[in-house]
Amino acid sequence: MIKMSKLFTILVLLFALPVLGQNHHVGLKGGVNWTNVRAKNSFENTKYKIGYTAGLSYQYQLKNNYHFGLDFIYAQKGFDDIIVFTDDFGNSTGTKYTSEFDYNYFSIPLKAGFSVGNKLSSFMNIGIVPSWLTSAVYRSPANKSSWEGVVLDVTDEVTKFDLGGLVEIGGSYTLFDQYIMYTTFGYQHSFTSFTNENYFNNTEVRHYGFGFSIGLKYVFD
Repeated sequence: MIKMSKLFTILVLLFALPVLGQNHHVGLKGGVNWTNVRAKNSFENTKYKIGYTAGLSYQYQLKNNYHFGLDFIYAQKGFDDIIVFTDDFGNSTGTKYTSEFDYNYFSIPLKAGFSVGNKLSSFMNIGIVPSWLTSAVYRSPANKSSWEGVVLDVTDEVTKFDLGGLVEIGGSYTLFDQYIMYTTFGYQHSFTSFTNENYFNNTEVRHYGFGFSIGLKYVFD
């Protein structure tokens, strides 16, 4: 995880940038994630899990409607694994339960893109998303004798760093000249696996999913 001193330095630099010139956009954003995993040799029956995102955004507007920027985001990711019980012949008994896997990250998406339009505009971004794990929890009704849920903190076992790719589209509307309201819809996919020799050894599991967010930015003159 990034040390708090480094995070503070990054935030100071972020808010100091507007004094250097025009075309700096700083704002807040929040939204929802629908995430799942692509797994090798494991997790054959998974479904999407809903999580939330929130944080800060910065964008520098270049000429010809091109731009680049970065976000500082808290992001919830994860998935549900459906376990189906079978008899000795492999037939379903009709009994199943869901194990939940939750992973929380501090992410810094680095993005570049272009926009079309002026007051009302649309845009597209591509980028990379380095992320640092803050916590990870496993939940499952695995105690068959009492059917009480089992909750395990697996933060120390999961790989701490994740790197992914991002594609997103969105639209924005300028309010009162210096305020911009915007929405985005994006897709992320991890290049790296969060497994290791201590956590689901001999398999590779990567996050992927979709996200929707809304935000408000202030344009510095």
